[in-house]
Parts: sequence; structure tokens; C-alpha cells
Amino acid sequence: MAKGKDALDRVSFIKMTKEEDVLKLGDQLMYGTPLIINFESYDEVQGTKVITFLSGVTYAIDGEIEQIHDKIFLFASKKDYKDGSLRKFIKDYKNRWGNSSFYYEIRRYY
Repeated sequence: MAKGKDALDRVSFIKMTKEEDVLKLGDQLMYGTPLIINFESYDEVQGTKVITFLSGVTYAIDGEIEQIHDKIFLFASKKDYKDGSLRKFIKDYKNRWGNSSFYYEIRRYY
């Protein structure tokens, strides 16, 4: 975990594709990198399997999962939520969801 950076600065934004290595995503999470994963254009059955796997990893690191949007999820340890940056990001995102420009601003990370 990088010192001096809040959790939001350490987030890895991922648009799930067939090429994405799920085990490496689990490793990232275990090594302290919060993940925001977009499953919008990913196969629903496979997406459910990825979420199930990452849910187990999240449980193992004493973490939490937050559904940010219909098919966008945040996986992070409870420690990552303590600085408030992730909660603020989620709140801002959900408050601005009606504003499509904010939605596209988020998607540019993918």
C-alpha cells in the first residue's frame, strides 16, 4: 500500500474483458489496491463468477463490496474506507448519476 495516498488515488479502474486475469485481480486486492470493476459489456454468467471469486477475496481481507451502479462494483478492504475518499466518491457518483456527463467522466477510466 502506497503511503501518503488516499484510497481513491490507489484505485484500479477496470473494464472487464475476456483477457482480464481474474487471479491477478484477486492478487491486486490482497496487496491493498481497491478495485472498481465495470461489467457492463461482460458476459453476465462469467461476471457472476468473477464477482463470486472476488467476494471471497474481499471476505478474506476483511473488506467490503459496494455496488456503485447496475454493473459497476467497488471491492476494497475496510481499511481503505477509513480515510473517507471511497465513501465520498460513491456518494458523489450516486448523487450525480442523473447527470450523464459524470457517468461518462467515470467511464473514461476504463
